[in-house]
Amino acid sequence: MIVIGVLLKWKRITTEATYDQVRIYRSDSSNGTYTFIHTQSIEDSSYYDPDGLRTNWYQLEWYDSISGYVSARSTSIQSGEYYGYATVDEVRQFTNISTTDIDDTQLATLIEFASAQVNGDINIYREEEIISYINDHKQNKIDGVNSTYWMDMYPIGDANNDFHVTTADIEVFQYDANTDPTTKTKLTVTYVNPATGEFRISTAPASDMKLTVTYYTCNRRVDLPDRLVKLATIYLTASFGYGKLNIGKAPRFHMGNLTVFRDTHSSQTYYMKYIGILAVVNDRNAMNTIEGTSMPADRVFDASLQRPGGN
Repeated sequence: MIVIGVLLKWKRITTEATYDQVRIYRSDSSNGTYTFIHTQSIEDSSYYDPDGLRTNWYQLEWYDSISGYVSARSTSIQSGEYYGYATVDEVRQFTNISTTDIDDTQLATLIEFASAQVNGDINIYREEEIISYINDHKQNKIDGVNSTYWMDMYPIGDANNDFHVTTADIEVFQYDANTDPTTKTKLTVTYVNPATGEFRISTAPASDMKLTVTYYTCNRRVDLPDRLVKLATIYLTASFGYGKLNIGKAPRFHMGNLTVFRDTHSSQTYYMKYIGILAVVNDRNAMNTIEGTSMPADRVFDASLQRPGGN
């Protein structure tokens, strides 16, 4: 997960003054010292701050560039964070998409949508996996004492598209297989390690209980995220961006005596790059080679369980 930045939105001011600009100030606390960071046209009622954090506070003032008149500062407001697997700057580094083409706020939104599709294209659903012995280190004992367990497959995927991997992304149930296997109780998960598949529950289940865990898994870590997950997100965002710029527009147009040609294939070009990276990300054999491991036959990913893309 990467914090892409923060987004501010506000209602346009209604006043007799002819303001034409907005000045934006940022602070680390509501009552702290506010530092000027940006000026923009009053026509734009939102601001994307690539360096902002959830803990930051902002104030606005309206300015008339002709008369020099300045309004009083607004009340302090907090932002909403953008999350995804790549940053706005990274997408721009890999493409020719400028701020004139697509501004930072719009591009950050495209990154969020692209990151969600990446989740959908790389995640594999594991429904009610029965917790059982894996090896001497991962014994998964159900004895009324132990509360730490391991999943069969890992890294753990992001199930709810918030671009974090947390306890909210897995569900653990217990049931009594001897008396009533149909009645299941959901347990509280207090910890999960997305890199190893380790998780803990708040209360150790009794020895006569069975445990199941439901989660998504993928070949590459998304909590960091892995560089190929980042690259896949960049390429897919670029495809979305060029689609926004070019789809439905003429491949060429005239400006006086000059003929301007538009590359209408850019969206498809970047999408095919995305598909290529996606194939590598989803190749378990390639991962085994990289990791120097060999997955046992009974623990190989079932490709038929892969969730369709475009989450």
